[in-house]
Amino acid sequence: SFRITENIHYSLHARVEAIYQMENPTAEAQPVQMAFSLEESIHDFDPDAVSVTADGKQIPFQLVWDGVSPDYVPETFDPNQTGTLYTFTLAQPPEDADNDLTLLSPTGFLWVTYAGIRSYSGEVDGTSTLGTSTGATVWVYALDGDLDYTVTGEYTVETEELPFAQHFRAYLDKRYEGRYTDHLDALTAYKYHQLEKEWANLPVVMADWPENYDYSDIPLQFLYTVAFPAHETVEVAVAYNTRSDGVREGTADWQHTFTYLLSPAQHWASFGTLDLTVDAAGSGYPYVISSSLPLEEQTDGSYAAHSEGLPAEDLSFTLYSAPELSLSDRITSALGITTYTLAFFQFLAVPVLVIAAVVVVLLVLRHRRKKANR
Repeated sequence: SFRITENIHYSLHARVEAIYQMENPTAEAQPVQMAFSLEESIHDFDPDAVSVTADGKQIPFQLVWDGVSPDYVPETFDPNQTGTLYTFTLAQPPEDADNDLTLLSPTGFLWVTYAGIRSYSGEVDGTSTLGTSTGATVWVYALDGDLDYTVTGEYTVETEELPFAQHFRAYLDKRYEGRYTDHLDALTAYKYHQLEKEWANLPVVMADWPENYDYSDIPLQFLYTVAFPAHETVEVAVAYNTRSDGVREGTADWQHTFTYLLSPAQHWASFGTLDLTVDAAGSGYPYVISSSLPLEEQTDGSYAAHSEGLPAEDLSFTLYSAPELSLSDRITSALGITTYTLAFFQFLAVPVLVIAAVVVVLLVLRHRRKKANR
């Protein structure tokens, strides 16, 4: 079931719940590790909204981002090695000037975070220059060797010896505002994997480079183990929050598409029936205009579909603010007119028509007076 209630920043938010009746046909109890697959962005995903139950009882789960195990060990660096954290405080420079910190041709890996930096430039040898016109703080963690640097203006620098993992995990916990505190191993492992790719190209990595990937949907799995008694059926339920992929191409308003991965069930021993419900009545986009399954509108405004056996393709459906894409809708899109612009003109139409009517009446009265005076 999909329950869609919110429209935030051109994206609909939904509560998704998948309920499975799963049978153990054997004569022995079976503890089975299961994986629930989806695609989400790290920036938008909320682990606290995930619920996994077996016969109504909560069971623990692990997150696995893009196939990277939470116990992943990097091959090109040791997260537990002790390096040096440099904390630079750059003073505000004179007006119309910059205070620049230059990291000169590093001999080892550098991880850089900052606040207040306004400019950046880099060289092929890894030399990097960060500039500020208002003052800034820059944290540079050097995994190997001493840091060679220059500063053009006034500054202070403090150093601290600590393991990279300690510094990096603290950064991630703060960066995601504690949302992943209970799943920090999984997030850290995935970020280690990203860092290896970045450091393979340059010895200096700015924190915001891998952060740019956080807004893209990437494969995510919930891993959990369910105990199945012999010859019994267990109701397994997984619930989570997700958001739509919003686009406005060839239409005056946004189209919102939701997806759900059914293909992993191809590996099950068998598949019975599938029942789907979509309730978007309170979202402002209550109409299903396309779907991979034949969703039919119900009397309460929701949609439902039933399938015997596993569908051949993953589930996908698109919501819109009108029951269908009309010719006028496509014309307004082609002219670059959005629904908001259309509503604005409709708002103006009433007073314009009133003014026009008043003008016509005044002209008629004026004409009659002239005729009466002849």
